[in-house]
Amino acid sequence: MKEEIPILLNASVQDNNQLICIIFPIRNRSALEDALINARKMTEDAYLEKEQALLELERKQQDLVQANQINTKIMRETERDLQIAKKIQENALTKDIISDNIQIVSYYHASKALSGDIFGFYQITPQKYGIILLDVMGHGVSSALITMSLQSMFQKLISRGVAPEMVLKELDQFLHNLFQHNEDAWHYCTAIYLNIDLSEQTIEYINAGHPPAIVQGKNGTQHELSTTNPPLGTFDNIQFKSRTLRYKPGTRILLYTDGVSEAFELNTLNHLLNNTIANPLAKTKETIQHALENKENIYSKYNHDDQCFILVEL
Repeated sequence: MKEEIPILLNASVQDNNQLICIIFPIRNRSALEDALINARKMTEDAYLEKEQALLELERKQQDLVQANQINTKIMRETERDLQIAKKIQENALTKDIISDNIQIVSYYHASKALSGDIFGFYQITPQKYGIILLDVMGHGVSSALITMSLQSMFQKLISRGVAPEMVLKELDQFLHNLFQHNEDAWHYCTAIYLNIDLSEQTIEYINAGHPPAIVQGKNGTQHELSTTNPPLGTFDNIQFKSRTLRYKPGTRILLYTDGVSEAFELNTLNHLLNNTIANPLAKTKETIQHALENKENIYSKYNHDDQCFILVEL
């Protein structure tokens, strides 16, 4: 049977014109040629894939650069909007009241650009003042939006001389209406409201789940305005009941949010009030403020809460 045998032929002509040939049989030549062709094709394919990968990487890098530019722009615009919102929120806070019969000073510090704490104090009549302090759950944009809505409500209600029970009831109902169809977005709010009558020398108050206010007499005796109701927005149909106490001239009141009390050890605020009982109210505020700021080196390592307090001297 005939068989084709692939060979490698090497020939040369000698000086005597003789032709010398050397023949090498290479039975695997075809397989070697096929392997070489396949290897070349694989190399060309790999090179092409590499070029395509480099082009895709370059495109993605360009997309990433564009995305970073857009993100930077959005962050700058967001930061600008937050600063504007922060300014609006701070401007909504009432200014200190200093008169012969009553002094009210405040401290306010947001843990982020925007705060979940809000307060207001208003002269209802020449002899009556309303003071309210609220702390909406959490902090940041969502809490700040709620505080601004609540601030708009309680400013109108208190300024019109609405009874404390109705002020808290309206705020409570507002929160229920706001989240009745969206439990995932639900926020509650603690609040304390004081209605002070200078002519009768009485303090009517409601405490809705808020840290207890400290009332200090001129002789240094202290007692607390503890909780009278659950926080706003928690239970339906809450009946708010106020309590009334009499005071003597020289009485001081400290209202604060939990961001203040949690920064200190137990009874620290009571001690700070006692230690500054002979000082002007502004000096007492300065003492508490400095104590808070001295805690910042440790406290600021954590996601601390908003901080707000109000001092009243009657």
